[in-house]
Amino acid sequence: MTQRWRRGLAAVVLALAGTACGDDEPTGPIPDVTGTYNGSFIVQLLLNRQGIQGSMQVVVEQAGESVTITGEIQASGRIESIPAVTGTLDATGFLELTDGGFSASSVSEEFCGPTRTLSSTVRFFGRSAEISEHADTDFCGRVILSGTLARQ
Repeated sequence: MTQRWRRGLAAVVLALAGTACGDDEPTGPIPDVTGTYNGSFIVQLLLNRQGIQGSMQVVVEQAGESVTITGEIQASGRIESIPAVTGTLDATGFLELTDGGFSASSVSEEFCGPTRTLSSTVRFFGRSAEISEHADTDFCGRVILSGTLARQ
């Protein structure tokens, strides 16, 4: 192996190592996600394999990377307000929720008992948003809410 070839190989290895060990945080501008979003969702009750469909309208307010979501959920002939859901938005459109959730509004507490959010994600893509949330309830077991919304 020639000296020049060894130096070239070492440079490639160092460049790849630097890329692999780089900062995992997405960089770039924070997308503007402010607006009113409408769409549908389904809540799946895993214990009895039942699904509840409904519609959702949310208002997204944004101050830099801080996002607050409010709105309402309509399902089974009922309309429920969504208590404020807050989070931190990154450059990829992923909202890391820091407070609140959607399942408590969409699952009947009279039927399922108290609802505890396990994980909740919101991902913004251009003019749309995808919501996914897993929660546990006392009587219905695990519930999964998923929905797709479009910005008006």
